[in-house]
Formats: sequence, structure tokens, C-alpha cells
Amino acid sequence: MKRLIASLVFVVLPFSAAASPDLARDWGTKASALYEDTIDLLESDASIPASYETEIGRFALTAGRLGSWIDGSGGPSDLGCIFRGMAEEGETQLMALESAETPAAREESLKRLATMFSDAEAIAAAAALSADKRRPIEVHGAQNSCAANSDATHAALQ
Repeated sequence: MKRLIASLVFVVLPFSAAASPDLARDWGTKASALYEDTIDLLESDASIPASYETEIGRFALTAGRLGSWIDGSGGPSDLGCIFRGMAEEGETQLMALESAETPAAREESLKRLATMFSDAEAIAAAAALSADKRRPIEVHGAQNSCAANSDATHAALQ
């Protein structure tokens, strides 16, 4: 838990600029790199580096900021839900990695992270493209209609 708190404090500094399409693209690029790192960890028995854990914390924090950006800019509420779900899943899997007592538990967490990072690349591109084109956005249902802890969001990430 101390690592998570330290990571989040350390992570806030580089992301002091407002969320934007550029941040969404950068987040997607980082997700791609994290996907590769995760695959490497899955293929080895190496311990999880502290820098990897820090990057997961950064990824989760930025996902939450992007969800708020989508909501604040009138973006589709389902996209905001996806970002918030990825933020929560990142934190959940970070804690799962830190507490993994068996190789199977470690592998399960890494597989979930790999899937999420792969999905994040497409989500980031969609968010940036939507904002760049400044298209009118049709929102079906109320803004922020999803729960930050919804089962549907977690199911979509698996």
C-alpha cells in the first residue's frame, strides 16, 4: 500500500497540464509500451520492477483524468466510463501484483493488465480523434451514468 501511495504522489508531478487529445495520445503510446513490458514479464520469472509498478500507477491516474476530461468536454459518457474503469482496474491489478503470493496469482494479474493495455491503445485513439474532429457528440442517457465500479466496465476489460 505504501508503494501505491508513493507512486501516486510521484506520478502527479509529470501530469500537471490539463487533459487533452495530446494527453490521450500519449496515454495510448504509454499503454503500448506497458503492454510490451507486461508480455516480457509474463514470459519470464523476473520480479516485478518498482518502475513498472510506478508506471501502472501513472497509467491509472491518467486514465481517471482522461475520464474527467471527457465528461467536462461533453464527450460520450460511455467513453468516460471506460477511462474510469481502466483507472480502477489499474489500481486493482497493482495491488494484486504487490500481494501476489503464487506464480499463478502474478500471472493472472499480468494477463489482465496486458488485456487492459491493449484495449487502452484503441480507446486513447478514439478519444483523441473525437476531440480533434470536434464532432457533435450524441449522448444516450445521462452524463456520468455509469458507476465508477460497475461490473459492466470490468467485464468489458476482460
